[in-house]
Amino acid sequence: MLTMPGVVRLLLDTSYCLYLISARPRLVQVAFEQYRPGEIAVSSLTVAALEASARRSRDPVRNRQALNQFLLPLAVVDFDAEAARYLGHIGGEAGFGGAQLAHTLLLAAQALRLNAVLVTAQPSLYAGMNDLQVRAGLGMEDWLPTAVMPVLPAELNARGTIRMSGSHDLSLTLLGDWLHAEHPDLRFAATNVGSLLGLVALIQREAHLAGSHLLDEETGDFNVGPVRRLLLPQGVHVVILGFVQRIQGMIVARGNPKQVVQLADLQRDDVVFVNRQGGAGTRVLLDYHLQKLGISPAQIQGYSREETTHLAVATAIAQGAADCGVGIQAAAKALNLDFIPIVEERFDLVIPVEHFESALLAPLIALLRRRDSAFSERVAALGGYNTGPMGRVMAEV
Repeated sequence: MLTMPGVVRLLLDTSYCLYLISARPRLVQVAFEQYRPGEIAVSSLTVAALEASARRSRDPVRNRQALNQFLLPLAVVDFDAEAARYLGHIGGEAGFGGAQLAHTLLLAAQALRLNAVLVTAQPSLYAGMNDLQVRAGLGMEDWLPTAVMPVLPAELNARGTIRMSGSHDLSLTLLGDWLHAEHPDLRFAATNVGSLLGLVALIQREAHLAGSHLLDEETGDFNVGPVRRLLLPQGVHVVILGFVQRIQGMIVARGNPKQVVQLADLQRDDVVFVNRQGGAGTRVLLDYHLQKLGISPAQIQGYSREETTHLAVATAIAQGAADCGVGIQAAAKALNLDFIPIVEERFDLVIPVEHFESALLAPLIALLRRRDSAFSERVAALGGYNTGPMGRVMAEV
């Protein structure tokens, strides 16, 4: 821990620190390697919050050790009188509100005092603070969420179990059932953590494959660019195998009573939105289109409410807790909701080479390459699916 910082360039807020601690040292190193010692800092207020969180956890000893290891390369800066003057300025404008808002304002004031960029996984917390420099993560990390869900167990050698991590899709349940019917000794275990965390699970050797539908903003293609940028620096070589194409769009209540027809309608005061979690490919897709339209998340009522699956988004709308959300057509159909198409995307399976060539995954890959018509018909019946890419190698990275 560096207690005498020089020029601080980045101040990490508490939520982003929680992500980095959970993301494990290899990803932390990738994010930090372009900065000199002392240029990345955390507030002593953040340290206090993280220590309190560790003490309240189920394993306080282990988590405090992880916290101490995380803090080693960072400068820790105290909240001083100069920072207090900045706090008086922005606090007077925003009001101090509850504990979370007060903590947010304190960190914002400290970043202003240091003339540093505040790095966060929740930029919406700092909306309206015009003089504050805010950055949503570091490089590839800006797609990753604040609260990292537990990833799969490290033991990948359990007999007969194929472990998949990543994006949620309704057709994966059909895939697992179909595989088990043909090979009763095989089990397909999928964990829904979002596309980015699925790739993280591959880096951490905690899954055999990942489901991904990440838009590459540079090319308009899916998965190849993001996979290359995230996995290659970690020495993970993969085969990107096509699975399905599916339609993403706006899920709205039956009859569309609020007449939501385009993303621009999310800015309306009478429209309540429900979002997907950070790191989900659907969230990446949404944020890309919002940026193109010049729409700030702060303008969308409900942007900060997050669900981890398409069906959870659809359920919130069906129950009247929200007017709309972005998701796949199959989720809308499953709950008898209306749907406005936005884009067709490709959902691929990202498979490390060593698993792609393994005996364990051979039955799964054979099933996909066979493109069984009965299986394809069942997938298509879900609504909004095209199985054209199934079993095709899209790229080797």
